[in-house]
Amino acid sequence: MKICYIYHSETGTTRGVVDRCLAATGGDRIEVKDLQHYSRISKYLVGAGRAAKGLSDPIEPAEIDVSGCDLLVIGSPVWSGKPTPAINAAIQALKGCEGKKSTLFVTCGGSARDALSLMKTALEGRGVSITASVQFTRKDLRDETKVKDLIGKIQASGSG
Repeated sequence: MKICYIYHSETGTTRGVVDRCLAATGGDRIEVKDLQHYSRISKYLVGAGRAAKGLSDPIEPAEIDVSGCDLLVIGSPVWSGKPTPAINAAIQALKGCEGKKSTLFVTCGGSARDALSLMKTALEGRGVSITASVQFTRKDLRDETKVKDLIGKIQASGSG
């Protein structure tokens, strides 16, 4: 099973979850870079507003070919209860994703609100089936069992 981790991380929190999962499962890493280059302040003033509207930002890589992967693991921070504009763009940028399986996760301060369901809907619209989704709050990130739970879901998704 070939796993591809696709994620956006402004502060390193989402990247940290990916790092722990990659150490356990192996796979490829695609960190989506937001070309808006938000500052700490503009992330909240501009980026969060764009996320709340479901908008996309220009990203690097502009195209993400996943045709050689069996399982996509997609992670996003939560801004205004939604996935980031960079992850919205990454989902649109997927090539060869039809018929693939995906496990989703988000990192957030307290509540993911609509983020996971919006990611799920967008991916299902691209022909991707969602096998599992996990929300990590700040508290959850201090609990290694929650990361182990995500790793178990990823491993189960690839074997089913």
